Amino acid sequence: MIRYFNGLILYPLLELRARPNINPKLQELRQFESLSASEKGRIRKEAAYRLLSYCKAEIPYYRDAIQSSGLDIEKVRTDLKHIQDLPVLTKALVREHSERMKSSSHPPIHPRKTGGSTGQSVLFYYDQEGLDWTSAINLRAYELAGKRKWHADWHISAELDFGIPPFKARFMDWLKLFSQNRKRLMVGAFTDELMERAYRELRSRDAFLVQGHPSSMYAIARYIERKGYRPKRLFQVFEPSGEMITPKMVETIEKYTLAKVVNRYGNAEFGVMAHTRPSDPYNKLMVFDRTFYMEPVDAGSLVVTSFTNYGFPLLRYETGDIGTVKNEASGTFLYDIQGRMHDVILIDGVEYATHFIMDFFDHKVRGIREFQIVYRKDEETPVARIVLENTNDRERVLRETVHRFPRGLAVEFIGMEDLIFTGWRQKFRHIVDLRQS
Repeated sequence: MIRYFNGLILYPLLELRARPNINPKLQELRQFESLSASEKGRIRKEAAYRLLSYCKAEIPYYRDAIQSSGLDIEKVRTDLKHIQDLPVLTKALVREHSERMKSSSHPPIHPRKTGGSTGQSVLFYYDQEGLDWTSAINLRAYELAGKRKWHADWHISAELDFGIPPFKARFMDWLKLFSQNRKRLMVGAFTDELMERAYRELRSRDAFLVQGHPSSMYAIARYIERKGYRPKRLFQVFEPSGEMITPKMVETIEKYTLAKVVNRYGNAEFGVMAHTRPSDPYNKLMVFDRTFYMEPVDAGSLVVTSFTNYGFPLLRYETGDIGTVKNEASGTFLYDIQGRMHDVILIDGVEYATHFIMDFFDHKVRGIREFQIVYRKDEETPVARIVLENTNDRERVLRETVHRFPRGLAVEFIGMEDLIFTGWRQKFRHIVDLRQS
């Protein structure tokens, strides 16, 4: 009963008091999805036209970009692809021109910092309207995952030692979690002790959804497998956030938790941009077309324009991620997200994706509990840092790894406690580049 009270009364009251403009936007998102393709197109083209007109008049960086590119803004009213007359915007350009990209007529703007796991962190900004849209999209994403307000969920978090916050901050954090029927599942490392604790906590609560870094959920599933625990439905749905999920992760998580894996795509710059629908596989995500224009591409770099953040507009922003984007009758769909460009490693002049290295260790070498490929400062040759299931297996694992990669990859054996977590969110990544830190 308390879950229904929290979900249907307490949380809506708190949300209405804090930000009253979110529910109307959530309603608009739902209604937009039911419109015809022509009506959706009309709304999107008008949204793009209004934004471009505003940028030309109010944002110095885009005023110059529109003039130098020769973009005729009126053409966007007939076809969104004319936005592509503008040059692509990168993180480096944002860092260089940040002050000239801010709006002075949409204060206040709120800073959002990228995680830093791909290099130097960068500050982006939202106006309040933009923040409200990201909140509405996040709620719609939960609905697509099947979560309702009265459902209980877990959020996987890293254990960070920031000291004890003031009482008011602790109380407000507790109230937020309580009203959302949410608890935090703290995972600071992939040790047996912490994996067992996480497993027992998942078993102790009848939760509908678990959301968090897929690497952490994958580590828990692998622990269940290694310990020989009988697969048990620990929750209904797993939704990754903060990292890309691989086919191997999906297979393992679904097999040992008996949960369905859904998928979403987002970042600090835009919030959530796409999510799987209930009837679709995890690698097919519906783009939230009401607020984003994601440019069609075949296994290439994702370029996105947001229609809703006038405080710090991002037009044709290259996210650094790779995927396939298709315009279909019922909307725009993102397929086969391959991960960030930095999740590709160069070994002896050949590029390998993270999932290839993972499959090689899992299916060919075997006996490997976890691994990281690390680029160290002042060293061009990456190091495969390997955690063994059995320390007596060292010579065989070394021999098979060196046989496959005789040059361009060093090998080092470590313990689980030696794995590297990066960025202010303390993400685990299979490829870590310390040369930029």
